[in-house]
Amino acid sequence: MAKRLGFRVVVAEPDADVSGFAKIINSCDVMMGVHGAGLTNMVFLPEKAVLVQVIPIGGTEWLSKTYFEEPAKDMNISDHVVLRDPSEIWKQGWSAVQSIYLSKQNVTLDVNRFRPTLVKALELLHQ
Repeated sequence: MAKRLGFRVVVAEPDADVSGFAKIINSCDVMMGVHGAGLTNMVFLPEKAVLVQVIPIGGTEWLSKTYFEEPAKDMNISDHVVLRDPSEIWKQGWSAVQSIYLSKQNVTLDVNRFRPTLVKALELLHQ
């Protein structure tokens, strides 16, 4: 979809050397990624570039409660602690946090819903 909108898509592999990786990022007008340490590579973006940060967790407590926790109780289903209260994972220690949020995180985007975000990125580039 990004290509159809006019983007030239570059996938930068994490095993590249820092100098080569910096050159790749510096050649981009838009950088997109899931919230995390990898986005610190934005320091290599050129001036007036656009960063699209995908944030899969946070700020959705009321949605989780309304659409998951309450119906789960009505259906006699247990609500998973990660959906109900992410701070509970922190109480289990770093290895639990790393396992759930870093090592096993798999984020899938609905490209139809994401399209307006990419269109906005293009608009910001042309301002």
